[in-house]
Amino acid sequence: MERGTETAAALTVCPLPGAPGLKATGEVSLGTYGVWEAALDRAVREGADVCCGGYVLELSALTFVDVGGAGALAAAARRMPAGRRIVLHRPPPALCRVLEMFWPDHPAIEVSKS
Repeated sequence: MERGTETAAALTVCPLPGAPGLKATGEVSLGTYGVWEAALDRAVREGADVCCGGYVLELSALTFVDVGGAGALAAAARRMPAGRRIVLHRPPPALCRVLEMFWPDHPAIEVSKS
């Protein structure tokens, strides 16, 4: 990469049409933690009111999630009320591997690849 052509990491989060949840686009890294953590706080708040299907995070447009971002997700899931969960829809494979490695069988995280 030529000097001066680096781009700053970006993450956008918007409401998910047709379901209780959010869609995240971009990457989760040091430069985007504020946006990611705000989205996860919203998931915990709004997920308290969602019963059967869980609160959906549509992650198919994420290009990268670092270990810190995965840790923030696990911490948010721990704050979910009993019986509630965060459903990850089409997360990046690396995020699945990190979750399986450090937070296997977390009861408040469901991974949906369909």
